[in-house]
Amino acid sequence: MVTGVGALISIAIAEISNKVLSVSLGFASGIMIGISTFSLIPTSLEMGNPYICVAGFIAGALFLFLVDISMPHIHKVETDCKVETERGQFAKMGYFIALGITLHNIPEGIAIGATNEVSRNMGILMALTIGLHNIAEGLCVAMPLCLGKVRKRRVVLITTMTGLSTLLGTWLGMVLGIISPLLIAFFLAFAAGAMIYISSDELIPKSHKTHSEFANVGILAGFIVALLLS
Repeated sequence: MVTGVGALISIAIAEISNKVLSVSLGFASGIMIGISTFSLIPTSLEMGNPYICVAGFIAGALFLFLVDISMPHIHKVETDCKVETERGQFAKMGYFIALGITLHNIPEGIAIGATNEVSRNMGILMALTIGLHNIAEGLCVAMPLCLGKVRKRRVVLITTMTGLSTLLGTWLGMVLGIISPLLIAFFLAFAAGAMIYISSDELIPKSHKTHSEFANVGILAGFIVALLLS
């Protein structure tokens, strides 16, 4: 549920300047790249092997690429409907990030469920830790959706749903008990590939387009926060 808090914070911000936009999008990309670099990929390598990790990473990036080319594209041309075009791009970006965060939250849920089977206290601590950084993830999802003029209720619903995917992972971790480490390793790398694809394809280019210097500040800040959370 705390993922939805990020949506409420985004909705509360009435006007978003180019500088705030660039910092926010850069921060989102820094968080996603940092989580992939410091958490998902190292854990994938630890639980599996380099071949499983590479296979999962490529599969995750390829999956998002196929989603990208299958979605209705916004033609980036200068027209009288430029405002509507920009809104469509932001909305698409928000849906992309939501998908990436959803995929990333499933392995996190598995970690909570598996840890809980070892120790209830450890499981609760793991859940609280993940919950804290899910607020930042909620901001990453909700900000572009708000800029895309998606209805407020829908923004909160979509953002909260990305967090609820953690429950699916937790259920898998608890019900299945011992899950194949290779399978978990694959899906951790899959989530990393998906999030880095989103950052490269959507977030970083857009953040630099609005204000390059503030985009760099956001990327570095997000990366540092991901490092501290990891």
